Parts: sequence; structure tokens; C-alpha cells
Amino acid sequence: MRLHLTLATAVFALAGCASTNGAPKAKGAAQFEGDARLGAPVDKVCFASNIDSFGDTTRDTFTVREGKDHYLIEVFGTCSPLQHAMTMRMDATMSCLRKGDHVIVSDSLTGGRGDGFSTQRCMVKEIYDWDPKAKDDADAEENDTDAAADKES
Repeated sequence: MRLHLTLATAVFALAGCASTNGAPKAKGAAQFEGDARLGAPVDKVCFASNIDSFGDTTRDTFTVREGKDHYLIEVFGTCSPLQHAMTMRMDATMSCLRKGDHVIVSDSLTGGRGDGFSTQRCMVKEIYDWDPKAKDDADAEENDTDAAADKES
């Protein structure tokens, strides 16, 4: 019986290894390499008061909008509550966010310190220009290509 349990455990372990591909998943801005939305690095983002429009959150990136401009912000390491962020504020000098500054991220609406891991202070690693419409342009070109292919057949 012990041999059967050992063999079953080994089979499940090997099956789990077989289902993963060997390449590590890209992190940070690297996950957007080749994405038309990702622009050049910028030095800072200046806000009228604080971050009030953010989205597209992952564990180490998020986008913000300031006026007509959009930016992708990458943080060092993993910022656990970032992926499900409900509130965000800057911990920066003046009203500009730069590399090395921090954002305070919370996955609760109150953002209180007593929430344990739901609030975290995350350091900004890099800031990039972001064009949310660039993907739509690529999708439109793909749809035009599909339509042209349909006409040919």
C-alpha cells in the first residue's frame, strides 16, 4: 500500500511539472515588450493633487491618467494589494511622482493601517508613457486584414 501511495504521489508531481512551460513569466514593464501601448521612459508624473485615476493593475505595474496623458508605472518587487487596488495615494515630494518615490496602495476602501497586508508602501522603479488607444489601432488593422482576406475568398 505504501508503494502505491509513493507512486501516485510521484505521478501527480511529474504531471504538475509537465503542465508548466519552462520559461519564466515576464514581470514589470517587460511583460509589455512589443506592445504598441508602451512608450519611452519619463522622469516624472505631476498630479494636480493625488492619484485619482488608475487601472490595468498587476502585481508590479499599473496605469495612471493625468489630464490627457497616460503612464505605466512599475514598482520594485511585488506589491501584493496592487492587483486588487481600491485606493492609491502618492508618498512623494511636491505633487510629482518620480523613480524612488512611493505609492501607498490598499485593496480596501478605507486604506487603514489595521488592515494587515491589504495596505502596502511600494517603491516606484520606472515610469513610461502609455497609449491606451495604440492597442485599439492594432486591433483595427487586424480586423481590416481579416475583412480583406474574407473579400479575397
